Amino acid sequence: MRINRFLALCKVASRRKSEELVTGGKIKINGRVAVLADDVDPAKDTVEYNGKKLVIPDSYDYFILNKPTGVISAASDDRGRKVVTDFLPHGTHAVPVGRLDFDTTGVLLLTNDGELAYRLTHPSFGVRKIYRAKILGDFTPEKAEMMKSGIEINGEFMQAEAVSVTSKRGRISDVTVSLHEGKKREVKELFKALNCRVLELERFAFGNITCRGLKLGEIRRLTEEEVRYLYKLTGIS
Repeated sequence: MRINRFLALCKVASRRKSEELVTGGKIKINGRVAVLADDVDPAKDTVEYNGKKLVIPDSYDYFILNKPTGVISAASDDRGRKVVTDFLPHGTHAVPVGRLDFDTTGVLLLTNDGELAYRLTHPSFGVRKIYRAKILGDFTPEKAEMMKSGIEINGEFMQAEAVSVTSKRGRISDVTVSLHEGKKREVKELFKALNCRVLELERFAFGNITCRGLKLGEIRRLTEEEVRYLYKLTGIS
């Protein structure tokens, strides 16, 4: 397997960060400095990072958190704010798959399975995420169509797969938005481009994984069936 995939499986870093470690000369294979084109045979080769031999773990942890507001989607925070890994059971190790904004609630997956995390977040795998938004503004059917057609925002093309209004009370609407890519702040930026403001935002589903049965701030392990589903969704055999 390629060196960056091996590093991700060893929980060193994501594939992208692993590439940076390799290009920065931080990784050695059998005593020599690795390059991105290197392949690794875990059964035969010795791979080191900072002088420590790396081994792919026998098992991984997979969790789903119903993220509340006021929590950072990270493993640590230099300002001492609460982070999503604070909700993990003692003695387990996992990091968030992607991120949700500080004021966004809902489905957040956490795992130490680097390959799965990479595939779940990379746009090329097109994993669907469904959001429920409460917005303020004149949200018309024409604006919903504009979101589905796509809008260029700050030089970046953003597009919703599906948009539906579930209720409307004056200038406040409840809207469900489905995305395949999930770029940074994409839902909020799409509404902002249409002169609407997001008052509340919840990620309702990641693929078909939801927080049903979990209160805000509650976490649980994914079932074996859910893990198999995510592997199938991202093409991991």
